[in-house]
Amino acid sequence: MSKINLKDKHLRYGGYGALLTLLVIAITIVLNIVMTNLNLKIDTTSEKLYSISDETKEVVNTINVPVNIYVLEETGYETDWIKEVLTNYTKLNHQLELVYKDPVLYPAFGSSYLEKTKQNISNISNSTIIIENQATGKFKIIPPTEFISTDGSDGMAITLENAITNGLGYVMTENDGLIYYTTGHNELALPNALTDCFDRANLTSSAIDLLTDDMPTPGESALLIYSPHSDFTEDEVSKVIDFLAAGGKAMIFLDYDTPELLHFNEILNYYSVAHEAGVVVETNSGNMASNSPAILLPSEGDHELLDNIANNSAIIIPVSSGLTKLEGGRSTVTLSPLLGTSDGAFLKKNQASNTFSKEEGDIDGPIVISCAIEENTANADTKLFVMANTYFLDTNTINVSATGNTSYINSVLGWLFSLDTSYAIEGKTEDVYTIKALSTTEVLIIELVVIVLIPLIIIITGITVWIKRRHL
Repeated sequence: MSKINLKDKHLRYGGYGALLTLLVIAITIVLNIVMTNLNLKIDTTSEKLYSISDETKEVVNTINVPVNIYVLEETGYETDWIKEVLTNYTKLNHQLELVYKDPVLYPAFGSSYLEKTKQNISNISNSTIIIENQATGKFKIIPPTEFISTDGSDGMAITLENAITNGLGYVMTENDGLIYYTTGHNELALPNALTDCFDRANLTSSAIDLLTDDMPTPGESALLIYSPHSDFTEDEVSKVIDFLAAGGKAMIFLDYDTPELLHFNEILNYYSVAHEAGVVVETNSGNMASNSPAILLPSEGDHELLDNIANNSAIIIPVSSGLTKLEGGRSTVTLSPLLGTSDGAFLKKNQASNTFSKEEGDIDGPIVISCAIEENTANADTKLFVMANTYFLDTNTINVSATGNTSYINSVLGWLFSLDTSYAIEGKTEDVYTIKALSTTEVLIIELVVIVLIPLIIIITGITVWIKRRHL
């Protein structure tokens, strides 16, 4: 009987090859087991559609009371991508609990919240989410229509995180803010970009007729006057001034073509500001967009609300009028310019002019585009925001979502209502995004390839190499 020579190089190399093959097989099996059991996933979407943003993490980390996130879906038919995102929320803070309520088993669960809500929601559909503060009982209903929004093209925005984070911010606030927008003066319709800002800040808006309706109580409410084109009555002016003097808040928007409104201007003049109709022309290339003198990249002033602008995109103001400060006003009134032009800009008063050159009668810059006005007295604290432009929120004029314009308005709302609007985040836009679940067959094929076929190929390759080397 011949003895095995352990020093034979062919046998030694064959042994090394077999050992290496077994090691690769062992690693492959272990990795498959670990990945399967841990359910590890990587978000490879360009917009991180499944991941939680830093803004949301900041909001969630401040929650210090139990909050339930209820999802109304049938057991076994849960929407995977919604569950994945919501699970990521609960991983950030142990105070958050994800609870599924099967509408078949609990048919009265959703309707019990519908009966108590102040939201304009008529029914509770499948996949509805309800966020409730367990300490205060304050809740918000989020219908599935708020998870995804489209702009009518191939693009869409995944707004689930937007909706959930806003909902968490809402249930954690003590008061509900109200915005009353005036009617009856040929005001412009409120643009979607503005009402979306209200929604993200959890502010409720409704119309008010100053001639017939009672004025709201100053405090958690604000008055919105959106580009009126016919004048107010003296009684309406008195109502507005009395409201503000009692500690009220207001947002006033005007435009380049706003006519001379004698009574309405008394409101502005009472707070030492005047509106200048006409078009601002910029001469500094660093303060204009698309090389257009009438599309402004305004300079920012020094005010606390400008520190809270979250979006790094530039604020763009197209076709704007201006504001001027009146001298001799009350010493208790403070006017702070927010957005403005360079010193070289001017306001062209002749709107029929066909030149961007300065003409006689034009107003020299710098021109104020928006300002924050405060009056602090022994009896009340008044806040007033005035903007000499509405086109910066008009999606028919500019691509609002590509600018910092809505972030600017969010900051204004935060200042007016003393809110932390960090939860007013934007949706995650993806040009072409289809949510597709793998079928059972596809999952089975992937598992067979990864767990069986690949290791089998490695084993066969290893044995073949070993046999060849054994006969060398």
